[in-house]
Amino acid sequence: MAVSPEDRSGELGDARVPTDRERISTAIVHTYKREFGKGPESIRVHIADDTVMALLRGGFSIVEESLRRSGRAEVVRDQRRAFGDMVAPTLAAAVSEVIGREVVQVLADTSQDPDLSVVVFVLARA
Repeated sequence: MAVSPEDRSGELGDARVPTDRERISTAIVHTYKREFGKGPESIRVHIADDTVMALLRGGFSIVEESLRRSGRAEVVRDQRRAFGDMVAPTLAAAVSEVIGREVVQVLADTSQDPDLSVVVFVLARA
């Protein structure tokens, strides 16, 4: 029986081999923590056809929360978009390494109420 790439996992001796989704999740969280100082509270990755989508919940900094409460939500959104542009090549490389396909585009956006972000990776056609 064939196993789809998103469900690839297994046992290797006593060590469990992480799934592609878990490896992508870990790469995204580590990148956010390293580059932004704080990662998401939760992340869920979906893989379908030529698309990888990551839904991140939580993770706004204290400064971002303060700006939002003071009516400066646009500042937070602009900062998050600039951050997304900055880390897109790093995230694309990580996803490409896991999936084994080129990432041709990274699209990202954020919402403050509710506190969530989405990152979509468009893969080269197989």
